[in-house]
Amino acid sequence: MQKNRPKQLKVAIIGGSIAGLGMALLLARRGYRVVVHERDCRPPVAGPDEAFSTWDRQGVQQFRHSHIFLARLTMLMRERFPDLLSLLRTAGAIEIPLTVAAPPELELGPRQKGDGELVLLAYRRAALEWALLTAARREPRIEIREGVLVTGLIGEAPKPATGEPAHIRGLRFRELAASPSEAPEKAGIRWRTHATAAATGPEKNTRAAIVIDASGRRAVTADWLVDLGAPPPEVETIPTGIFYFTRFYRLIGPPPRGLSTGLVGGDMGWIKLATFPGDNGTFSITVGTGIEDQPLKKLSEPAVFEAMLAAFPSIAPWREPRVSQPLDGPSTPVLVMGGLKNVARRFGNTRPSGFFALGDALCHSNPIYGRGVTSALLSATLLDDALAAFPNDDRGAGRAYAKSIADEVEPFWDAAARADRFGAEARRQRNAVAEGADESLLSRLLSPLEEARKTLVWLGGMFFEMGLEPAMRSDAQIYRTVMRVMNMLDDPRTSLFTPEFLLGVLPHFAESLFTGRKRAGFAGPSRAEGLAIVEQNATPTGKRKASARRYRPESPPRAVEAAVPQPLRASASVRPIRLA
Repeated sequence: MQKNRPKQLKVAIIGGSIAGLGMALLLARRGYRVVVHERDCRPPVAGPDEAFSTWDRQGVQQFRHSHIFLARLTMLMRERFPDLLSLLRTAGAIEIPLTVAAPPELELGPRQKGDGELVLLAYRRAALEWALLTAARREPRIEIREGVLVTGLIGEAPKPATGEPAHIRGLRFRELAASPSEAPEKAGIRWRTHATAAATGPEKNTRAAIVIDASGRRAVTADWLVDLGAPPPEVETIPTGIFYFTRFYRLIGPPPRGLSTGLVGGDMGWIKLATFPGDNGTFSITVGTGIEDQPLKKLSEPAVFEAMLAAFPSIAPWREPRVSQPLDGPSTPVLVMGGLKNVARRFGNTRPSGFFALGDALCHSNPIYGRGVTSALLSATLLDDALAAFPNDDRGAGRAYAKSIADEVEPFWDAAARADRFGAEARRQRNAVAEGADESLLSRLLSPLEEARKTLVWLGGMFFEMGLEPAMRSDAQIYRTVMRVMNMLDDPRTSLFTPEFLLGVLPHFAESLFTGRKRAGFAGPSRAEGLAIVEQNATPTGKRKASARRYRPESPPRAVEAAVPQPLRASASVRPIRLA
């Protein structure tokens, strides 16, 4: 038997979440022996409901926030993880074909090639992690070590004289002490995590031919590489500039008429709202605001949150008393997530041999685009393909993996970062106008490049709002093109910037520009009315009210163009996942 056959190699993975577990399954099923190192302990549970309720995921801030799983993920699951689809199907997951969830005024015409690929998966993130962990625990080649803290890498420094990079041969870890005894919690969902347990005992190590960093957005392996004398990766960071507020619910009656997909949402400029369907009759509603908009931080109070939802005609029907109730009763909190950034780490030619990064540890973007889980499993499959193509060639595998990431993942990261730059500039300009501020002519003349950049941002926003959005509600081909890009099926660089696509959008832009008319979009209150909602329902001390007063604006809600093709509505479009 050949000494270095892949089935004899040992792989150590840092992080046992979506990316780490997906990577472990792929490698183990091709013969590798895999050891997964995970900080959190996840006791065996019967299904997604129990996982959502009881798992204390200190290392995964987004564990109980809204998720939508893109069509690219659906394809990956069908091709590479069909057993997981079976688990998710039994757990109550649903699929949502986007061709029947199109805007109601859009006529798509006859079914086209590729329409069958435009299918979203709807379930909670906990359901996917439960399915991955269940499958991994059944795999004899996978060892899962939970309750351990990885503390560093084992390896050799680079050799400048010969041009050899650093070489990684394993990792170091310590076991975490058991959590101290705590007072029994009330029955219900464990919404808040507990203090992190301290690392105890002697430092241990895992020797491996390959070490994979799947530790998530808080990855610190760059520091460990520096400790070994290796250069850290190049890091690009773009703030998202957004706060997210999320609350979970369970359906207790039929969904609102005409909204059975559970996907509704839009962007008013000062606030974003969306509903996200889940498994087992659950769903969540997320509200996003600019991080600088201090008064709207009171959306963290359930009374304020519910009153704000009631002011949006497309969202309010989901919160009627006979339709849904908070998942954990009146005590269900509004979860808050902020300080998020778009981060890309690029190793280039300095990547140590025997070391790879994937998922959020490699790059992550604004959660509003829903690409995190899809990118995590996609990067795992790309690394699996690279290792399969170059089983005994680290440099070859590294080059193949880097090229695949550049082609399949980074274009979507770039698009997210660019959109967040545009959004930050648009909010800055709106706030400046609202406050009556205006830059002097001298300052503009002294900063021509900055003024040119601002102008391009403004033109891009105008083209999107007055051209692309109206086009998507009336042109079936443009809708399909944008949906494929949003679902990571097609490269935005080669789909959204072709002459055919831009010429298709241009007439709609011209019509909006010269007539001033906008097709009906997402309806809701103005920012001034929204601030009144906050003022009416917030408590001075921040304590929660038992109920929220329903807001009724003095004038009919304004129709504002949506930032994404919204609302997505259809009837009879939700059905169980099919493996065929």
